[in-house]
Amino acid sequence: MRQMRCTLVGGILIAALAAFAPAAFGHDGGMGGGGGDSNPGTSSQLSAARTFYNQGEEYSKKKNWNLAIQAYLEAVRLDPKFVEAWNNLGSCYRKVKQYDKAFEAYKQALDLKPDYPNAHEYMARTYLAMGNKDGAMREYEILKRLDVKMAAELMTAIQANDADLGDES
Repeated sequence: MRQMRCTLVGGILIAALAAFAPAAFGHDGGMGGGGGDSNPGTSSQLSAARTFYNQGEEYSKKKNWNLAIQAYLEAVRLDPKFVEAWNNLGSCYRKVKQYDKAFEAYKQALDLKPDYPNAHEYMARTYLAMGNKDGAMREYEILKRLDVKMAAELMTAIQANDADLGDES
């Protein structure tokens, strides 16, 4: 566990240095004087957010949910409008059975993009994991208007009463 924490901290430190060190030392990518960008840290923050998101995906592939959560939290801290990071954060919270936090993350994703099918699918899977088939079906009804194929895969999971069936994460 200590080694994983060190790996995450090291990754965070490297990403932060890569994203913010050039700005701290007056380097602006050759734009001279900020390049007219009123918020010079924005592109660096978005780049760092993407780096943390990618780390979260790698941790998720390894089913290391707690490290994935930390990486996604960092991504949404740097870019609060990062819909995919909010959604994946919710999925990881579901995997560790922190359902309230999962719903909060999905709500953030859906506040930013109400018709985001992935968030509706993962909300349904979270309801299913909690034993709330009615909630899962409500999300299924929304999802089938947004993505028929994804909805069909979700229905298979609902019928089997298995939140993880067909969920590749």
